[in-house]
Amino acid sequence: MSGRHINILLIIFFGVLVLGFVVQPGHTFAGSLAGHIVGMAGTLIMSLALVYPFKKRVLGKRGRQNPLNRHIAYGLIGPSLVIVHSAHSLASTIAILTFLSMLIVVLSGIVGRFLFRKINRTLKTQKNDLQVLKTRLNEQKSTLMNCTFSLGEGGDEPSALQSEQADLETQDRCKELLNLLYSISELEYSVAAFNRTQALFSRWTRIHYYLALFLFSLITIHILANLYYGLRWAL
Repeated sequence: MSGRHINILLIIFFGVLVLGFVVQPGHTFAGSLAGHIVGMAGTLIMSLALVYPFKKRVLGKRGRQNPLNRHIAYGLIGPSLVIVHSAHSLASTIAILTFLSMLIVVLSGIVGRFLFRKINRTLKTQKNDLQVLKTRLNEQKSTLMNCTFSLGEGGDEPSALQSEQADLETQDRCKELLNLLYSISELEYSVAAFNRTQALFSRWTRIHYYLALFLFSLITIHILANLYYGLRWAL
């Protein structure tokens, strides 16, 4: 599944979420036969989204062996059906908690997907650029040995010494090397910052999983409560 298909699913999800407040099937739809079928279908599809973290955490499968796109698709289609099932008529506290938890899990997954992918791409690009700069610096080691640097008048910015013995070509190369060293230093700092951000998002992923487990716990309680008090459509 491509990113374009995922974006379409996102539009459908938010469309169902917004339109549900305007066009409701009816306050009794959630307890009807059709409502229960839609709700069970949504729950089943959401359950399929747990296959991805199970394969990743337990079986250690990643990448093509465990595609993330299916997890995202199940995590959008299932909640969309649950929204239709609820008909935005939340008559009990457990139903309200389940609905809100589902929204939090979905929204956290959406935000995490886009931000985490952007961070990974930026970090990969910066690491590649850093490697290129270090390769250039390594190629010019011989020139670097002939350069002498000193602090500027302010004492904070180093500059290449322009000795009377050094020719203009050598001075220009030393200045280029100084700029190259600046660029490497800045990129190393940026890469370190993005590495820390990536580490924080790994913690976010765990929170996302815990929220999902909490959601399915509420769904289980919601189903048991309905079974205990009786299905209204069967009365």
